[in-house]
Amino acid sequence: MKRVSLAALALLAPLLLAGCGSSDKGGRHTGADGSATPRPASPASPAASAPSGDDPSAPPSSATPSAGGRKAAGGTAQGPRTTVPDAELTPATGSFTKKEKKYLSGRVPKGMDPAAILQAGQDVCDRLAYTAKVDRDAAVGAVIAGDIKGADAAVNGLCPDQKPLLAAAEGGYADGTHAAPAPGTYRALTESQDCSWSLDGASGRQHTITVRKGTKTFTSTGCYAWART
Repeated sequence: MKRVSLAALALLAPLLLAGCGSSDKGGRHTGADGSATPRPASPASPAASAPSGDDPSAPPSSATPSAGGRKAAGGTAQGPRTTVPDAELTPATGSFTKKEKKYLSGRVPKGMDPAAILQAGQDVCDRLAYTAKVDRDAAVGAVIAGDIKGADAAVNGLCPDQKPLLAAAEGGYADGTHAAPAPGTYRALTESQDCSWSLDGASGRQHTITVRKGTKTFTSTGCYAWART
């Protein structure tokens, strides 16, 4: 059976998940796993309502490259911002759990529905879980490539059971050119024959590479993402 590309699978996940949820009479959204979560008061989707940036559930921030090259999606926002005080973090109906309040603390801009911010984070968790169930490499690659934004914050705050995916993505590289790549052995998270790479000008098409100490540049094309082995 022909394997679906990792990027396509990561991008299709929210569309497939959209038909798996329902809402109860209290206005809370029931996800694919059957758990009830606050439903945004606005008719717009949480992703569309949330601020732009690497983390759809946080105010605009500057992503900081991690040691291995992967952007730390959901890091601490840079610069001044005005957020809703913790005491005012309440949904239109019901209440937030202690864990949900901790996740929302300092993350909800003034004028934004906190339930929408929470829903955006929970949607990230759902996408990760669904993608990993179909193809774990696709989920890890989507985190490395940034196709599932806000993964770090969502996993650490809302779905810690997905932490193994973050661990597998740590130190990975997405397609592109990277200066001073960290030494180590890496595996391409795709079977595409279009995958090609070069290390300081030496090129190849193998799906496993070894970056040696002192390598100045690593360029990848058509490989989607590389994970440390």
